[in-house]
Amino acid sequence: MRRFVADAGHELRTPLTAIQGYAQLALRRERLSAAEQDEAHQLIAQNAERMGLLVDDLQLLAQLDREPSYDSALVDLLSLAADAVRTAALHGVGHPVDLGPLAGPAGSGELVVVEAIGDPHRLRQIVENLLSNARLHTPSGTRVHVRVGETRVSAGTCGADRPGRTSASPPLPHGTPVGVLEVADEGPGLAARNAEHVFERFYRADPSRSRAHGGSGLGLAIAAAIAESHGGRLELDTVPGEGCTFRLVLPSRPSG
Repeated sequence: MRRFVADAGHELRTPLTAIQGYAQLALRRERLSAAEQDEAHQLIAQNAERMGLLVDDLQLLAQLDREPSYDSALVDLLSLAADAVRTAALHGVGHPVDLGPLAGPAGSGELVVVEAIGDPHRLRQIVENLLSNARLHTPSGTRVHVRVGETRVSAGTCGADRPGRTSASPPLPHGTPVGVLEVADEGPGLAARNAEHVFERFYRADPSRSRAHGGSGLGLAIAAAIAESHGGRLELDTVPGEGCTFRLVLPSRPSG
């Protein structure tokens, strides 16, 4: 808790210091040109927005740490993924994104409707965060693959711990039927020393790059907490030089 409070204070202090500096600069109007005043005002607004987003994230984490309450509905993970891919195509022009079925032992070879019970808004938030991370942490032109399917929990598929896999949540019971949504990139991947920390609050593998794009370092921690609160988990498989695969694993809708 002490570390979290200290990290939160540091993250809030950075934009607050910037706001104070630009505000003091803007008050010296006689020394600034109109263009310089406009720039100071814009920077104040940008840092205030950054603080607001950080406070929103902190409030959401506090809610998740207590007893999260969600709107519970039937969620089609395939439709959720398709919507996210269409949105990513508009906002992430430099990163081609495609949608397909799960690959490997868990794959069925074809796209199928995958249903889970949960909050559509929060689950969409997870997918959007994963796609945003893929764009932010890979070079322009890197392909991103979104895959959806159904399988059962095992070390060879998903939902279980194994060497090289990272998750902030406990493994799911072996054999549990689950819906899976993967976001896999063809980027540089992560070294093991970085991968083991990705779901920690305020952790950044590349602090300067994340801050330059407005990242708070809380996105993956929030996504993992949302997944766990839905009875599932978020996990990462990565090999340096072979990209990252983030995987949302949720219990499938009970039959009947």
